[in-house]
Amino acid sequence: MVLQNQMVLQNRKTLQNQMALQQNNLSLFQQDKTREWDKTRIPLDALKGIAILGIVLYHAFPNYVPGGFLGVPLFFVLSGYLMFTSTLQKWRNGSFHICAYYQNRIQKIMFPCFVMVMCVCAYMTIRNSPQMIGIRQQVASIFLGYNNWWQIAQNASYFEKHTVSSPFTHLWYLSVEMQFYLIWPLLFWGYCKLSIRNTKRNKQRRGIACWLFGVLALLSVYKMLHKYIPGEDPSRVYYGTDTMAFNIFLGILLGVMRQKYSFCRVTFSTFWRRICVVLSTCTILILFHFVYGTDSLLYQGGMFVISVWYMLLINFIENHKKAVTNSFCANCLAVVGKYSFYLYLWHYPILVLL
Repeated sequence: MVLQNQMVLQNRKTLQNQMALQQNNLSLFQQDKTREWDKTRIPLDALKGIAILGIVLYHAFPNYVPGGFLGVPLFFVLSGYLMFTSTLQKWRNGSFHICAYYQNRIQKIMFPCFVMVMCVCAYMTIRNSPQMIGIRQQVASIFLGYNNWWQIAQNASYFEKHTVSSPFTHLWYLSVEMQFYLIWPLLFWGYCKLSIRNTKRNKQRRGIACWLFGVLALLSVYKMLHKYIPGEDPSRVYYGTDTMAFNIFLGILLGVMRQKYSFCRVTFSTFWRRICVVLSTCTILILFHFVYGTDSLLYQGGMFVISVWYMLLINFIENHKKAVTNSFCANCLAVVGKYSFYLYLWHYPILVLL
């Protein structure tokens, strides 16, 4: 009896040790998967790093980096692409819920924005800054998501620098994003209704759903062409949701095309990949250095061409993730891109007030 009890106890201890080892191995596997997931974000984070560096340098040194504001269209295209791919993944996993979607957006955007706005307002109050005049309406427009339209109504110029510029001028971008976040579930629901079902009848519908976002992008481009008046300040077409929406729609279109068409996933050999990297780097430097925000050509189709090129750049990087992930420069840019939202929030008030 004593021997049987000892054997039972030993068996129990052995089973407990095996279960502990399995749990440790599982946790290590999950950590490895997390690291791998983080690595998959490096390519797109690197693009975010390029975009935010262009914007910060434009605001800090507008005479030397006059085209740095083109980082904003890059952010828009990236936002549209990530909006579609992340929502589609959650939809397929059965984890997409509208309430959770809006809650996540509010937590990620509104809380950091609220902290920044309150800190800046407190600083301006202590310094008795003239920028506090009419601040209530401006703050209301920020948190209600219509700041871009408020600035249009105030005839505020994005490209003319004033000594009493508002430290919240750059938040027009967040308003455009918030307006899209508001209508995105409805747009995605329409896309799913047309394309998700695997029936013969819906094969034709998939093509319609794919190019629907392309048509919406072209309508926005037409609106920009119609609204822009050569020789006048272009801030209206730069701030407007209707005239800048094509950037986001192009990003969504890229996400849809990568799901539908295999030619979007073509990879290049090492030689041609390096050629593309060199050409892309040179193109970004040329755009940031030689393009001015008041150039007429930019609002007569130029920005659309640049955004289409951003589409191709994102597609190229997505198809060569491994090579980009192993690049030292890409990893450095990805660190900047990882915190691009916070850099975007804080850099402009600091430059204006200090």
